[in-house]
Amino acid sequence: MVFKMLQEFDLPARWTSLIQDYFSEAVHNLAQTWPDEQSLEVSYRIIEGFDTEFANDIVKNPDLHFHAANQALRQFLIDAGGAAMYPFVRIIHLPSDQVRTVSQLRADDIGQMLALDSVVTKISGVRPRIYSAVFECVACQHSMVINQPNEQELIEPIECEQITGGCGRAKRLTRFVLNHKESILINSQFIELQELPEQMKGGIQPERIVCIGEHDLAGKLNPGDRVKANGVLFIRSQRKGGKDTPVFDIFLRIQSLERQNIPLEEISITADEELEIKELARRPDIYKLFTNSIAPSIFGMDEIKGSLMLQLFGGVARLNEDGTRNRGDIHILLMGDPGVAKSQLLNYMSKLSPRGRFTSGQSASAAGLTAAAVQDPSADGRWTLEAGALVLADLGLAAID
Repeated sequence: MVFKMLQEFDLPARWTSLIQDYFSEAVHNLAQTWPDEQSLEVSYRIIEGFDTEFANDIVKNPDLHFHAANQALRQFLIDAGGAAMYPFVRIIHLPSDQVRTVSQLRADDIGQMLALDSVVTKISGVRPRIYSAVFECVACQHSMVINQPNEQELIEPIECEQITGGCGRAKRLTRFVLNHKESILINSQFIELQELPEQMKGGIQPERIVCIGEHDLAGKLNPGDRVKANGVLFIRSQRKGGKDTPVFDIFLRIQSLERQNIPLEEISITADEELEIKELARRPDIYKLFTNSIAPSIFGMDEIKGSLMLQLFGGVARLNEDGTRNRGDIHILLMGDPGVAKSQLLNYMSKLSPRGRFTSGQSASAAGLTAAAVQDPSADGRWTLEAGALVLADLGLAAID
């Protein structure tokens, strides 16, 4: 009962004390890097150390906490002299009992904060979405603010509000014009996530979920990225014949992202790591060292491991005199008796590569290995190209079992 009262009246104060005690330096850095960085990442483990009951309530009532946390962070930045900032608190490192696969999602999970281990299969373009709409009454020029919680429907005023100084005319007696300049628009993107193929049992097709990334999360992901998406599940009714049905589709509103693989172009090497790499390069046994570092629990197979190691580094691309280009990619075909660790080696290599992708006959995507043209329900039924395993593993390593 005491905590419920705290929840209703004192959540921003609790978040303020948490940020002040543990993240004051991170908030200062955020103020310096604004607007390139617009979010403060807060680990759930730190919140648990701060107050276990408070942490548990975040999972059960995430929307209340997101609003309070963002409000507290903004006030913190205003006090530090940053007036025109609208930052976001992103909660990461959720406990293992809140981690799900797409096929495990059930009605009890709706409204809770969950983490999904998944791979990005499809993204839409980043589009502006109205977050808070300002409508003007044509009859009396009175302005009204209507919040827009639904990303698939624009909510218009029913009447011109007399309480706020309007004429009181109903919608059928006047017309309401949307004022784009006064409205608040945010970046929004639809992202389709698929559960990891290696998590599937038997020949079941991996399931998918449509997610919504907003604000600074829009435009962060590319197809093929492995992510842990933390967010809140919500539902929208399926429509048939222009009417809502009692069956609902599940969506995920992404609150934070944890990248499981980093693209090559985003890998930054520190000065210490560069020194270590140069020291390794001077060793005479470097070839043997790299070979033995591949799947060390699988004994023998030195020639195969050496080939796989050379494949990771790749060959040299050459441009010929006649303008044709020879690719430096190395392709390997492994053949052997059952039970000699072929699949284990493939799986290991796909996890070692920054954009590795493992697929087998049992868990191949619906698009196959290259691409397929499919009708996209989130794009009004337009035909779109869906990437297969080879496309998702571009500039990485595709392991096909």
